Amino acid sequence: MAFCFNFTTKDSEEKSLNIDDILLEAPVSKKKKIEQVVTDFKEITVEDCKADYPYDLEVNTYQLTDSITVSCYDAGAIEEILKKDKDDSSSVVKATSCHSDLVPNVYEGGLTVWECGIDLASYVAKDVDFTDKMILELGCGAGIPGICAMLCGAKVVHFQDYNEEVLKEYTIPNVKQLNTDDDVKCTCRYFSGDWSQFSDKIDNEQSYDIILTAETIYNPDNYQKLHDVFTSQLDKHGTVYLAAKSNYFGVGGGIGLFEDFMNGKGKFSCKICKTIEAGVPREIMQLKWKNTNIDKQTEKT
Repeated sequence: MAFCFNFTTKDSEEKSLNIDDILLEAPVSKKKKIEQVVTDFKEITVEDCKADYPYDLEVNTYQLTDSITVSCYDAGAIEEILKKDKDDSSSVVKATSCHSDLVPNVYEGGLTVWECGIDLASYVAKDVDFTDKMILELGCGAGIPGICAMLCGAKVVHFQDYNEEVLKEYTIPNVKQLNTDDDVKCTCRYFSGDWSQFSDKIDNEQSYDIILTAETIYNPDNYQKLHDVFTSQLDKHGTVYLAAKSNYFGVGGGIGLFEDFMNGKGKFSCKICKTIEAGVPREIMQLKWKNTNIDKQTEKT
């Protein structure tokens, strides 16, 4: 069975994810390798970003509120630049060349502006106070929710994506070249790698007030990793805002399944904040600690 996100935004309207084809056509030995190999945790600095895009490169803008507008480079334009400038070892080039949104444990769709990312940014821009807060965006890609937090007064924003190439070629240019000026007083850091390593290797002196994440629950195999990041990194009075489709056909994930998983763990209360009606509905979920007296360091289960 083929799996397609079926989104309608400009950057994602022609994208499709045939995850069953990827896994079913692979030999058994390769299937096991796909499941076991993960990308190591790494901090990416602004100096690591060598992207120098032409001034007339296509830019998309998203009007989140009357006063908050986020800009990002057009993903298709970035893909074309990477195809010209990168060799065949580039994970992004490999994925885009075969018109895939995902190559498991190699590329997780970071060069696509997913609808739920826009949903999440639009929601939090109106309904969440970011003033002087410490923010983490997990699975950031273009970084639109995290950039929104910057523009809304966050003190610190950390951007995490599975693929370091996405951070260097897309996230950092979006943050530094399009959305940062002298009026934005925010410290940003960038991290690549698998979530399973994030909590053990991040060197934060304090927990995150808010964690933002969109389109990250399509694969149920990753739910435990997300849960572990939340339990180890979210402040005891903090909040997670998660945006996703109600169902991801072909892979099995979705809001309902993730809510059941989190309820089974018993650490967080889950509430649907908003539902966007569509062929496949999209939802925004809020998660908070059930017990604010909890010692987070002992709760990684």
